[in-house]
Amino acid sequence: MGKNLITGYSGSVFTNYTQGYFPRYNAGITNFFKNDKVNVFASYSYNKDKINRISDEQVNFRDNSNAVYERWVSNFNRNTRSETHTINTNFDYFINENNTISFSSNLLFLPKFDYLTNGQTQVYDENYGGLYNFDNTNNSKDDKHNLGFDLDYLRSFLNGSKLTFNAHLTTYDYNRDQEVNSNYYFLDNTLNFSNAFETISKQNTLINTAQIDYILPFSEKNSEFALGVKGSFVNTDSEINQFNIENGNPVFDPNNSNAFEYKESVIAAYSSFEKSWEKLDLNMGLRVEQSNIEGKSLVTNNLLTQDYFNWFPTISLNYQVTDITSFYTNYKRSIERPGYQALNPFRFFLNDNTIITGNPNLQPAIKDYIEIGVSFNNNIYLQTYYRGIEANFIELPLQDNDNNLLVYTPTNLDFSKEFGFDFITFFDINSRWNVYFVTSFYNQEEETFINGSLLKRDRWSNYSELTNSLSFLEDKSLSANLSLIYWSKSQQGFQTVEARLVSDLSIKKTILRKKGAITLSASDLFNQQDYSVTSRYLKQDNYRYLNQDNRFFKIGFSYKFGNTGLDTNQRIKEKKERDRLEKN
Repeated sequence: MGKNLITGYSGSVFTNYTQGYFPRYNAGITNFFKNDKVNVFASYSYNKDKINRISDEQVNFRDNSNAVYERWVSNFNRNTRSETHTINTNFDYFINENNTISFSSNLLFLPKFDYLTNGQTQVYDENYGGLYNFDNTNNSKDDKHNLGFDLDYLRSFLNGSKLTFNAHLTTYDYNRDQEVNSNYYFLDNTLNFSNAFETISKQNTLINTAQIDYILPFSEKNSEFALGVKGSFVNTDSEINQFNIENGNPVFDPNNSNAFEYKESVIAAYSSFEKSWEKLDLNMGLRVEQSNIEGKSLVTNNLLTQDYFNWFPTISLNYQVTDITSFYTNYKRSIERPGYQALNPFRFFLNDNTIITGNPNLQPAIKDYIEIGVSFNNNIYLQTYYRGIEANFIELPLQDNDNNLLVYTPTNLDFSKEFGFDFITFFDINSRWNVYFVTSFYNQEEETFINGSLLKRDRWSNYSELTNSLSFLEDKSLSANLSLIYWSKSQQGFQTVEARLVSDLSIKKTILRKKGAITLSASDLFNQQDYSVTSRYLKQDNYRYLNQDNRFFKIGFSYKFGNTGLDTNQRIKEKKERDRLEKN
């Protein structure tokens, strides 16, 4: 850790206003103080959002002979209102030159998250003859807090080695009240019947991790050995209670109420070795993990267990062929675990027939990645890669054709692989214009068994990105950035995702002796960011067009005060266990 010898106080304030379909804004403040013994950082930000999302959907339900017998055409309009408070703090105490202790926190409070969905559905026969229609309203109110705390200790030794220790705690509480109302109509739009119910659900998660690492540089230059151990322990308790509304009164529904407990422990040990010669750089490592998982439904008493041991090696080589040409190759084996909500078996209703639910039987995905490439002049890269994934999980819309249901649920695929070819470059056209460009042509192949039938599909696609960064005026106080990202038609979980173009433009002007800045930005300049997704395989036949609230412009202002020459200790600890809290 480098130590900035300048002492004093610095801070900044910022605010942004964004106009999309609805307005939204955020504001915040940062503060930093340091002297010879302590570094203290604290920040606070507030976000108030209202976001609109519209989707047009069609489901064609098929009978046992695979013939369409009903077509459901729906429109959903979703409005999300939220208020978020975020607080980050970091405190470093330098006991002496060789010992440092640190405490940090990352606190998120979401007291308001209102999710209102209005839907209309027309039901037709196979020839689009009208049968009936219905509308529905889903109103859910959420609140949550996500509080993370870290304690760190660093010990430096005279031989240049370092010993670090980290202890982490996260407590996460999530509550949701949901009201669903549906009205069914005859062809002449007279009311047939109504259905209403409400659910009350909550999820409490506690994450504890402890980690110790030792880094030893060898007396020989450009050589280092590291090893460490880590334990992570996760406990999640969830429950849902459903009440059917009968004659205006809530009646408890035990068939759709449940409680679920999830416990996970992972013990890992790892080591790495780095070595550099005149022309060759080597980096290799090994991580071993023992995982023990238990999920239990308290109502049905179903018990799900997973116990497994895995090896995860990594190796990378870089060889300098000439002064401007180098060859490199990398191999990495890794694991990706599903989010905690994806493991939760409870259901969220868009309407009576469209359900989002978790899957407690999800397995972790094991990934093997290998890359081979060559670089020229350190700014042009040509490479090819292969990625194989066992038990890759993805949310699929699966039709229950017997009961006219469409259920979005995360599902493990048996195997998926991807290989491709990349070209990457970045360069200066002149002293004021920098360009970054990447294009990748890749093939995705997926296979799995669905209802006893083997399904296997692949598709070639392209991803390309072009970014231009420019500066203007004599003092370069005016800058602009234009970014374009293009995805061709692609495949995700046997679904066909249509092409889309992401475009962003930002302009920044520094003022007040470069202590202040005004920014203007716009997104989705060409209105090409919305896209459609189609599923057509076996007896799955559904389509949806997603019109998301991603076209907006934003204006912002920021100002730095105090000793702006200070380097702050601002940081947020990256924890894979915490990332899984928000992963669906």
